[in-house]
Amino acid sequence: CLVLCIIYAVLVAHNIHGLVFLDYLYMLSTIKLSITIIKYIPQVLMNYERKSTVGWNIWNVLLDFSGGLLSLLQLFLDAWAMDDFSAITGNWVKFALSFVSLFFDVIFLLQHYVLYPHRPQHDLDYHILPDNTEGSLPNNVV
Repeated sequence: CLVLCIIYAVLVAHNIHGLVFLDYLYMLSTIKLSITIIKYIPQVLMNYERKSTVGWNIWNVLLDFSGGLLSLLQLFLDAWAMDDFSAITGNWVKFALSFVSLFFDVIFLLQHYVLYPHRPQHDLDYHILPDNTEGSLPNNVV
């Protein structure tokens, strides 16, 4: 992917095949959209497999949700102010990024607050071993 970006940048810099810098930026934003979609999926699956959201902070999800909502609001306000709603489809990656963020954030919020509410510490699948200087495990640790 990095090699493709570098090759494309060279083609744009030398104006080969009529490529312009804006095309390069659109390609980079499409890559960002793909990475954004891919980065959320492992966390959703891990939460599903563990049936828990213990270990990560919900505040990051809430901030991401507000960012996606405000980005979408900015697109609509810009289109309304210019009286041209083609601005929304003209910046389709920003529109898609907002919806992808909102979609996955809603999944995370549902997992955290509805599907897998906080479980007690002793129900978790892992144990944190205490620091034991004698080298043997305590009797209550499995």
